[in-house]
Amino acid sequence: MALNEQNAPRSRLARSVIEYVCNSVEHPYATIQEFQSDGLSDIVDLELEIDLAQDRAVPIRHREPVRIVFASPDDIIAPRVLSLREDFPLGQVHTNLDREVDGLCLCIWEEGWHDLSRNLTGQALVERIRWWFAGMADGSLHADDQILEPLVATTSDTIVFPPGTFVGPWFIEEAHERRGQVTLIMSRDRKGPKNSRFDVFQRVLPSQVHGALASRPFEMGALVALTARLQFDFLAELKTWLTEPERLEAASTRRALFLLVVPKRRVEAGEDESYEAWVYTPCETLAELGEKLGITSTYEDGGRQKTGIALLGTVEPVDLRTIPLLGWRTVQRLNRETARQFAGSTRAADAKLVAIGAGAIGSNVIINTTHAGLGTWTIIDDDNVLPHNTVRQTQTNCAVGYSKAQVLALEADAILAESGNHSIIADVFHAGVEGGQIAHAMRGADLVVDFSASPAVVGYLADGELGRASSFFFGPDGSDLVGMDEGNGRAVRLDEVEAQYFLAVATDPALEGHLSTARTDRIRYANACQDLSRPLPPWQVQMLSGLAAGRLPSFIEDAAPSAWVWRLNPETGSVLPTSLSVQPTFRFGSDELRISLSVGVIKAMRTYRQKAAPNETGGILIGTFDLVRNILHIVAALPAPPDSRQAPTFFVRGAVDLRPLVDKYARATVGRLQYVGEWHSHPDGIAARPSDDDEKVFSYLCRQLAPTGAPHAMLICGRDETWLRAAWQDRGQVEGVSGHDKR
Repeated sequence: MALNEQNAPRSRLARSVIEYVCNSVEHPYATIQEFQSDGLSDIVDLELEIDLAQDRAVPIRHREPVRIVFASPDDIIAPRVLSLREDFPLGQVHTNLDREVDGLCLCIWEEGWHDLSRNLTGQALVERIRWWFAGMADGSLHADDQILEPLVATTSDTIVFPPGTFVGPWFIEEAHERRGQVTLIMSRDRKGPKNSRFDVFQRVLPSQVHGALASRPFEMGALVALTARLQFDFLAELKTWLTEPERLEAASTRRALFLLVVPKRRVEAGEDESYEAWVYTPCETLAELGEKLGITSTYEDGGRQKTGIALLGTVEPVDLRTIPLLGWRTVQRLNRETARQFAGSTRAADAKLVAIGAGAIGSNVIINTTHAGLGTWTIIDDDNVLPHNTVRQTQTNCAVGYSKAQVLALEADAILAESGNHSIIADVFHAGVEGGQIAHAMRGADLVVDFSASPAVVGYLADGELGRASSFFFGPDGSDLVGMDEGNGRAVRLDEVEAQYFLAVATDPALEGHLSTARTDRIRYANACQDLSRPLPPWQVQMLSGLAAGRLPSFIEDAAPSAWVWRLNPETGSVLPTSLSVQPTFRFGSDELRISLSVGVIKAMRTYRQKAAPNETGGILIGTFDLVRNILHIVAALPAPPDSRQAPTFFVRGAVDLRPLVDKYARATVGRLQYVGEWHSHPDGIAARPSDDDEKVFSYLCRQLAPTGAPHAMLICGRDETWLRAAWQDRGQVEGVSGHDKR
C-alpha cells in the first residue's frame, strides 16, 4: 500500500504501522486488509498471524482480524484495538464485556499511554498485539499470582475506604472538593452528625469470577441490566430501601450513594480473593428519585416538604435510561499488608521490632520501614527532642520538648491506616519501673535493633534475653554506615560480630580510614560541657538511613550473621558497599570471666602450623575486651615474626616489626583492638596442653599484663584441637579446649 498526501493517515503511529507492514524487509506476520479515515480517526484493519501453543486455553486462531482506531493526529490518545471476529469469545480477562459497533475492544496495555507512546513504533505495536493473542491463547496473559482485574471501569471522583474488605456498614466521615473533583472519606463508624448530603445504599452482590471489563453504567437502566447479569435485583432492593422511614424523613435534602460490593474469585470453584466496590450517585434527591421510580410522592405539609409512599398507580415511573449516574473511583487506605505490596516486599506477616534509640538513624529507619509496612516498633529512648535534632531526625519543630520515642511512635502510627507502634521512655541501663516493659518487648520481638551508636548497648543486647539483635551506626565522620546482625539462633552474638568488624576495619583495604578519620569540628547547641553536635547534611543522613532500612528486612529473614559497611562519597553521591566475613565463635567462661574465640583464629593458627611443619610456630593474639562485662574477644592470630626461632621441639617468638603492626591495629580501630596474648603450635603426637616452658610463658604474660588491668590469653594449636587459657586480674582464670572438627 503506497502512501501519498491524499491517503496518508493523520496519525504518525498509524503511518508507522502501515509502513512497517507494507515495506518491512522481514516478514511482519501481518497484512493490511483496509485503511480508512473518517476525518476524525484513522482506521487500520489488519490480519495478524499468531504463534500458538498446541494446547490452547482460549480458542484463538492462527489468523486473527483486528482493527486499530487512531483517534488523534498527534497520538496523544491511545489507539483502540478491536477484534473483528464475530465469534471472538466474550467474557475473557483483558477484554471489554460488551461488543462495540465495530468490534470487541481488547485491553492491550496497562501502562500509562503518555509514557508508553514515547517509544512505541509501528513494529512494536503490531508485535504487542500478536503477543497479546498468544498470551490469551495459552492462558499466560493473566498470571496466577497477578491480582484480579476490575469488573467495571471507574471515573475520577474518589471515595476512600479503610483497609480490609469493602463490606460495611459505611458512613461518610469527610467530603473534600478540589478543582471540581470530589473525594469522600468513609468510615465504619458513624462519627458526629450524619452527613446531610448523602444516604448510603449498600449491598453485597453474589460472588463473581473475574473476566472481561464491563462498560461503566452511565444511567440507571444500564446499572439495573448489569446487576441483573450478576444475579442481583438492584431495582427491587433500591425500592425497598427508598421507602424506609429514615429515607422518607430526609428525602428532600439527601441524595443516594449506591455502594455495591462484589466478591471476586479466580475460578468458579475457588474461594473469594478480593472485593470490588462500585459506587454511583444519581443527580436527584431521594424524593425525586423515588418519584421517577414511581414509588414515592412528595407534598407540602405546613410549609415543609414531606415524602411518603405513593399509592399504587398514582405516580408514573420514568424510563430508567433517563436517570443519569455519576461514577466514583474507589480506593482504600493502606494497612501494613497492602503497604508491603506497594513497597515490593514478599513478607507475609508483620515483624515485631524493638528500637533502642530514636535519633538520626533510628527515626529515619523507623519511618522508612513503617512506610514499607515492615511491622510494628517499640521505641526505647529517654531523650527529649531539642531544636538541633530537627535537622537530621524526623521529629519536627512542634515536637521540641517532647519525648523522642513518644513523638516518633505517634508519627509512625500516622503513616498508615493501622497503628500498633509503642514507646518506652527509658534508658536501658537505668530502666527503673520500665525495666519490665523493656524485657517483655525484647523477648517478644523478631528483632531488636540498636540505633544508639553506643558500644555499651551492643554489649547489653549481646547479653540480653531476646531472639535476635542488630545494630546500625554511622562512622565518625558521618559518611559511612555500619550494619551488624547476629543471625538466627544467635550462634554469634552482637558483640562478637562487632569484634570481627573491628578486625575487618584494621585489615580490609576497602575500609582504610573508616574509623581513624573522625571529624573534629563540632557545633555547641547548648551551654553544658557535652552539649556538642557534629555538622552532618540531612540528605547524607537520609541516604545512609535509607540503606539501613533497605537492609533491615534481610536482617530479619536471613539465617546467617552478617556485617556490612557502606561508604558514601559526599562529593559524588556514590556508595561502596562492603560485606564483612563473620566467623562462628567458641565460648569459654566462668561467673567472673568470659572468652569468645573466633573460628577464624583457629583456622589461621592451623594454616601457619601446617606451613611451618615439622617445626613449631606461633605468634601473638589480637582482640578486644569489655571491662564492665568481663569479656575478652580474641579475633586474630598473627604469624611468627621473621626473627623467631623455630624447631620441631620448641618455638621462641621474635619481635621484628611487631610493635608497628600492633600499633596499626590499634590506630585503625581507635584503640579497640589490642595485643591480648600469645599462641604457638605443638607438633603431631604432642597434646595441645602446656609444657613446663609454656607455663613459664604464661607466668610471664601474667607478670607483664596483669598489672595493666588488661586480659591475657595463651593458645596452643595441636593437630586435632586448640587449648586455651586466659586470666584477668581478680576475675580469675579460664581454660578450655576447642576440637578442630566441630566447625
